[in-house]
Amino acid sequence: MATTVLVIEDERSSQMMLRELLEQEGYSVQIVETGEDALASVNDDPPDLVICDLLLPKMDGYEVCRRLKASHATRFIPIVVVTGLAELQQRLDALDAGADDILTKPVNPLEVIARIRGLVRNRSLTLELESAQNVVFALATAIEQKDSYTEGHGERVGMFSRSLAEHLGLSQTDILAVQTGGLLHDVGKIGCPDAILNKPGPLTRDEFEVIKRHPVAGWEICRHLKSLGDATLHCIRNHHERLDGSGYPDSLTSGEIPLTTRITTICDVFDALATARAYKPAFPLETCYKILREESERGWWDKELVRAFIDMMGERELFKPAKRAVLKPLFERPAP
Repeated sequence: MATTVLVIEDERSSQMMLRELLEQEGYSVQIVETGEDALASVNDDPPDLVICDLLLPKMDGYEVCRRLKASHATRFIPIVVVTGLAELQQRLDALDAGADDILTKPVNPLEVIARIRGLVRNRSLTLELESAQNVVFALATAIEQKDSYTEGHGERVGMFSRSLAEHLGLSQTDILAVQTGGLLHDVGKIGCPDAILNKPGPLTRDEFEVIKRHPVAGWEICRHLKSLGDATLHCIRNHHERLDGSGYPDSLTSGEIPLTTRITTICDVFDALATARAYKPAFPLETCYKILREESERGWWDKELVRAFIDMMGERELFKPAKRAVLKPLFERPAP
């Protein structure tokens, strides 16, 4: 399928020049003359690349860039701004609005094609990355669907983790990292036998050793997705670590466990306590909090973080026991 380029240009001579140049290179070209028409066109049929003049009637090119980059559905579409504006500040404003590249009129045909080829190549790599990420998230969903009780566990851990990170005033990067880490923390259990995952009673020693492999398995699945970032990957691999070094798989101690991973761990533990399992009902919230406090005193969890989590849960009222009593977490909590 031909690469599609949307040209937003109201000057006929520029339209004709760009169409001829791009079609000679094998691109499929669509031309619109206003920002409003451009946004409608992108919404109906997203292109592989946008070429946009800055000086447009009504909605200018700056606003087009801002809107396309603000939308999750279109933010990765590369935008090349073509302008006759020579002032540095105007060009900086275009980059700040979201333009990926800037060409000055009159454009050099060779330069236009070279820039477009590079951006289209990057776009293709981005789509491949998104596809790979979607596979990983699908795996995480597939795990929960093995048992109706497990549905929503990863989503809840991600929600709790994000909320706690916000409550602590962490950066947007860390907030996204813990949310994604919560969603994907158990993806490695895709390789665990159903008989172990859904066992209604306590696990044998050998069965528990199988379960203990899942953090590394999940990390192996996700570690090639560089966009996840080290913090998210650490959440996936090390969400069963304890501050006293008694956790797994790496027996990390307090100074080796990042705050983001500690957040995911506490949220995972809470959801395991607060939701029903095949062999027990959901514990009341106060019982869950009591256990978290006791285990933090034992040296497993960060005391200050447990206090912050309980405060956050009280403020935000994220958990509704009456509505979630039939749910159970995906996996049994490790025995002390």
